[in-house]
Amino acid sequence: MASKNPDPVLSNSTAAFNTGQVTLNTITDIVNIYIPLIGAVKLLVGEIYQIYENAECNKEICKIMTNRVKAAECSMDMIVRNMNDEEGDFRKKSYYLAFKRFENILINIKDFTKDVSKLKGYKRFLNAKDVKIKYEKLVDEFENCMNDLNFAIGAYNAINREKDSQKVDKALEDVNQLLRNLGENVNEIARDVGIIKAQIINQSSAVRVEKIKENDLENPTFPKHNDVRGSVVKKIYKPLRIEVACKPESKYHETELAVLGILGQSPHILRFYGLTTLNNQQTMVTAWAENGNLKELYHKYDIPWTRKIQIIRDICRGISFLRTVNIFHHDLRCENIFVLQNLSIKIGNFRCARKADADHSTNLKDLYTNIISWMAPELMEKYKDINKREKNEKVYTFNCEMFSFGMLMWELCYEKVPYDTWAWIQSPDLRISITELSHKLEELAGKYPITHDTAQLLPDKELDFDGKKDLAPTDSLYPDFDDPDEIIEEEDIIVPIEEGIRLHGKGDRDGAFKSFKQNFELPLAKFWMGYYYLNGYVVEKDSDMAMKLFKEAADDNHTESQYRYAVMLLSKKEDDEAAKVKNRQEIVRYFTLAADNKNTNAMYYLGDIYINGKLKVPKNEQLGLTYLRFAANENNKNAISLLKKLSK
Repeated sequence: MASKNPDPVLSNSTAAFNTGQVTLNTITDIVNIYIPLIGAVKLLVGEIYQIYENAECNKEICKIMTNRVKAAECSMDMIVRNMNDEEGDFRKKSYYLAFKRFENILINIKDFTKDVSKLKGYKRFLNAKDVKIKYEKLVDEFENCMNDLNFAIGAYNAINREKDSQKVDKALEDVNQLLRNLGENVNEIARDVGIIKAQIINQSSAVRVEKIKENDLENPTFPKHNDVRGSVVKKIYKPLRIEVACKPESKYHETELAVLGILGQSPHILRFYGLTTLNNQQTMVTAWAENGNLKELYHKYDIPWTRKIQIIRDICRGISFLRTVNIFHHDLRCENIFVLQNLSIKIGNFRCARKADADHSTNLKDLYTNIISWMAPELMEKYKDINKREKNEKVYTFNCEMFSFGMLMWELCYEKVPYDTWAWIQSPDLRISITELSHKLEELAGKYPITHDTAQLLPDKELDFDGKKDLAPTDSLYPDFDDPDEIIEEEDIIVPIEEGIRLHGKGDRDGAFKSFKQNFELPLAKFWMGYYYLNGYVVEKDSDMAMKLFKEAADDNHTESQYRYAVMLLSKKEDDEAAKVKNRQEIVRYFTLAADNKNTNAMYYLGDIYINGKLKVPKNEQLGLTYLRFAANENNKNAISLLKKLSK
């Protein structure tokens, strides 16, 4: 903020860093202080831009934030070029503190955009209102900081802020509509998948696949000519009296099949029932697709346009569901979309699927020639050079998945394998987001429904894909840092939070607490301040302040704070019944957030809550045991003890 009094300049004091001494006598000394900050800012801006490029949803929100930080970076570069002016702002105490605040705000913006840009991260927020509040808070903090730094970024007036606000509201509504379309149980499925994937990473013996007895399978009473398709055989699964497909399979790991068993709970994913042994071979048992795959279907029939719209809409829902559980399919094409008796579709063949945040992408070198027509240009670069094919770098992004989906749509529309030169947009960041595409498909599906008098399928060659038939007419499809009475002393140099944590470990609580206060904008700093208030370190013990700080950090997705805030709520006494209900809901919510972030103590509490029906939560022994077993596998003593007590 501007001050009427002259701002103090750097004194000749010495700034102590853990790597040595820096004497602030010359402009060179000042430059040395700012270089780490400038480097950190540039790195953060690059990371925020990368998040925007790879955004799956809320791309408009990410774009708004990216535009702001990129403009700030340009202004910073211009000012830095004039740093040699010894009378410049860089000598002022308020400017140095504001610059450090700029770095911390960028860290918070990066974390926010990272969360809202992915369906999995977005679900951490309670609702769209929470996202909007967080967005507005960050924008206010950012713009105030820009004013303090005198960055010329073309300040947003009230009209621009209102336009941005409307874009944010639209983006949030699109995401909420998409999640509603996925069904009410998507959160439960995502939770179960997350637990199993974590068990897989830790090579837990608790991961098991459903085993089906061979005598529970029998041949159909009335066999058909297509009951045997190569190695796939139709059987009747007697316990459920349903038709199933039995396929010999040795390439899947059992742990991967456990994930498939949960994914199949989605109405848009081919159901996997378990493993059996037929003819001395390990065999997968899945739902029977009477009409084969989508490629086989369009070779036999022409598919009416109204049905194509519904099919594409349902595939989009399936892809969206996979993103909520953080999985990429890696091989989207009509051959991997299965068609049931009623012509509903299911995404299948997850042999290439991987976690989105896995260290390595699936190596597709053995399938390269088969799937190149659906492969994104940036992914082709990996396989173009024979030497690069053997490497397994993480290059597959959601943009690659959307490109393949686009080529699948082309394939279905023209009912033939696409040409690689007929692809979508070559630039990954310009491809449509999943929420925008889902919104358009829902509109089309509503506008062109499948009516009762519409043919289910048409004779092959009925539709004119090549334009050779006569065309019939159709409808168009923070505080003021100016401190004139003080000069910068060495204690004013901001201590990085990592150094503060190191000081805490050495027993220097005063030095540590100073660092936490200086970096207060960061969730990690808020957690440590809460920890100090809770234990009365340096400051007077204050449980209310500790709880407040833990909650603020928890809402910024700091795992340990989520757990500690929930624990503190357990001892909170409320007289009003409505307040009691809200308190119980908060406890379960924050324990769940912490458990989703792999906090085993939170998993122990949730296991106890669900098994015993505590906090008036409906009993769910299976879910409770799942949490306890995962925590026990990570050597959580409380979970191990409770499982022994339960004889589980």
